[in-house]
Amino acid sequence: MRRIKLEDAVAGQRVARALYYPNGAAMLASGAALTPAAIQRLAQAGYRDLYVFDEGPETDEGRDLVIEAARAPMGRKLAAFFKSVRDTIGRAAGIEATDDAAAAGEKLGRPEVRKAVKALRFVEAMAGPELDAFFDGIALEKDAPMVTGMPRTEASHHVDHAMNVAARSVMVARRLGWTPRECRELCVGALLHDVGYHVLPEEALKAAPGQQLHPAAGYHILRSDTGLSLLCAHCAYQHHERFDGRGFPRRLVGMPALSPRDSVGPGSIHRYASVIAVADVFDLLTCGFPDGWAMRDDEAIGLMRKETGKALHPDALRAFLALTPPYPVGLEIEVLDGEWAGCTGVVSGVTATGMERPVIRVLRSGGAPLPKAVEMDLAKSETGFRPRGAGER
Repeated sequence: MRRIKLEDAVAGQRVARALYYPNGAAMLASGAALTPAAIQRLAQAGYRDLYVFDEGPETDEGRDLVIEAARAPMGRKLAAFFKSVRDTIGRAAGIEATDDAAAAGEKLGRPEVRKAVKALRFVEAMAGPELDAFFDGIALEKDAPMVTGMPRTEASHHVDHAMNVAARSVMVARRLGWTPRECRELCVGALLHDVGYHVLPEEALKAAPGQQLHPAAGYHILRSDTGLSLLCAHCAYQHHERFDGRGFPRRLVGMPALSPRDSVGPGSIHRYASVIAVADVFDLLTCGFPDGWAMRDDEAIGLMRKETGKALHPDALRAFLALTPPYPVGLEIEVLDGEWAGCTGVVSGVTATGMERPVIRVLRSGGAPLPKAVEMDLAKSETGFRPRGAGER
């Protein structure tokens, strides 16, 4: 399996990861052969990359954060729900691009807006078999090294982002030893952490001041009349706070540790939000939306390491890094020295003990396919490698 840019896709290649329309309906199933019409359809839908099966025998390489059978129904449910939030709460509130947090909070607190919030039945909207399957389908710690990214479009960004942040947050919480009840509560809070975006006008979302409104807007939506835990509201309110107290909107500071037994004092970030913040940053850095430029996973991880104890809670980041390979399955690589110097291939496997040194499958020399693919476990050698294209920007 190999992740390629859409512009490099050619007819005849077979899709290795299912692709969806923005409404969650299936566009191309795994194994489907690309045609010129399918490639054009992907471009029209806004896809920038996709996974294809590579040359040679197929193997079960990599997995999504959430199994496909659970991701698709939850995606459809979230897409419909976020649209309802825009069409009901957003319309009733009438927030303008020039409104500050106080004005937006006042509008979201009006009786007619609270009535609209209550009418959406948040508990019923988030509960059900879709959430059960989604929660149960999140990758386990033993599977985490083989997790790969999911191609997305700008139209599906908010839904995909919500699901990715929720899944990674739950994985981190499980590693930290939190209870299943806490993990599930965190999952719901993470799925809704950006709900405030959906009541803001388009103009506000394109400017930094407007973007900073969404945590407070999400809090005002979720804090009452929804039936959800108040902690879900604080997931929305606090996920842009920083461990060092320089975040927004309230400049809270991180707790010393993320133990389930720690209480939250005045001015402190709740541990749920500290975990969501790490998953949120990684997904935004690597997805390429909405600004159109994405970091590779190893670049994002390098940047996040520099933010430990600053923007990001050290406990949350440490657990996240133990679960997140910097060189994921499907990444194209170049061998730098040794017998296969100058050859290229893909990452074909990662182990929990060798996150920084994956297994690679060498496939080509000078652009021509090798007679037989060569498997190399970099954890057992000193061979140098780099992601293909690294250093070209």
